[in-house]
Amino acid sequence: MQKSKLMCALAAIVLLNVGAVSSSYAADAGKPMAGATASVSDEVIASSAKLALSSDKEISGLPVSVTSKKGVVVVTGAVPNAQTGDRVIHILASLEGVKDVKSELKVQAP
Repeated sequence: MQKSKLMCALAAIVLLNVGAVSSSYAADAGKPMAGATASVSDEVIASSAKLALSSDKEISGLPVSVTSKKGVVVVTGAVPNAQTGDRVIHILASLEGVKDVKSELKVQAP
């Protein structure tokens, strides 16, 4: 479990650095790189979301999946109660770059 958290953190750091290098290169070239910013940004958002959820003791073991497209995060899976679902949504909404959270979570008793 600790190794998985470390790998997620490492992946997020690498993706953040790739985004910074891409942005710097685009600024140096004098024109934006078509499509590069959006896909990297969504990858960073998704990695950050997965890391944030796996770091939360209440949520880490739940079957929850996260995707991101143009800053809109879609979360799917099962939670034991509505309060836990609200917690997932709150954590995701607080992440940098997230414009909206679409919940497809289902409440299922453990």
